[in-house]
Amino acid sequence: MIEIRFHGRGGTGSFLASQALAKAVFYSGKYAVSFPSFGAERRGAPVLAFTRINEKKIYKRTQIYEPDIIVVLDNSLFELIDVAYGLKPNGIGILNSAKKPEEIILSKSIRAGVIDATKIAEEILDQPITNSAMLGSLVRALEIISFADLEKGIMSVFSLKIGEKQAKKNIEAAKIAYEQTIFGETKAGRNYEKNQPWLPTIEELPIGTIIPKMKVNTNQLIGPGSAKTRMTGTWSHYKAEINQEKCIQCLQCMFHCPEGTIYRNASKLIVNKSYCKACGICKAVCPVDAINLIKIEEFSEII
Repeated sequence: MIEIRFHGRGGTGSFLASQALAKAVFYSGKYAVSFPSFGAERRGAPVLAFTRINEKKIYKRTQIYEPDIIVVLDNSLFELIDVAYGLKPNGIGILNSAKKPEEIILSKSIRAGVIDATKIAEEILDQPITNSAMLGSLVRALEIISFADLEKGIMSVFSLKIGEKQAKKNIEAAKIAYEQTIFGETKAGRNYEKNQPWLPTIEELPIGTIIPKMKVNTNQLIGPGSAKTRMTGTWSHYKAEINQEKCIQCLQCMFHCPEGTIYRNASKLIVNKSYCKACGICKAVCPVDAINLIKIEEFSEII
């Protein structure tokens, strides 16, 4: 059995990719199951999806903790999540990056197929939705199903969501990624210790009540007020920026921001980029077009 774990962000098609892969496997005459894993997160939050492939019927439905393959659809996740965690020693990563494999640093060195899926998606689809390009790269590495099967899988699943015309564009993106994927080995050395989630034991959960504000053994704050420790600005590479010369201080952006990331400082309106998820509401309500969404390259710029 081959087990694949997809790392992506909410709303950008990770689960759709896992479904299309499963359908492609079905067309090849094998068995597959796919399913997502996410909670109450909104668009942009890190999410997981899983696909299992086998020659026989598959009855296992648990999450995949020791995958044969990892697929990382958003390169910003390299900084935030130990995507290589649990990857089998002979496993491989399919990574979205403009870098060469040897320039990518993860928690450990892994074999990797690397493709700049974001660039392909922006050129072919006019938006940075990388799921189809990553599928093309994945099928190149898998070598157990044909690209023709992947075409059928993408058309079958994507056309129901976005229509036949757009599904064909996604097949084109997948084909380019299939042809341009390069293989190599990543470097080891990235430390994710401070980013590890708090996993409570049963003793730490007050039965029948909300979790009180407290620090756990990792020194992380949980409970009321702990939202400040969750840098949700890492959910998007785009951030709102206010042109101070155009701004008329009407405060519409501040009142409408659903996250409360806009505040006044010395008669200026400032966006706290550590929490801005670039929803675009502030830009939409600004009466003088004083707000733009700008792209940042590294989260170290804002955190």
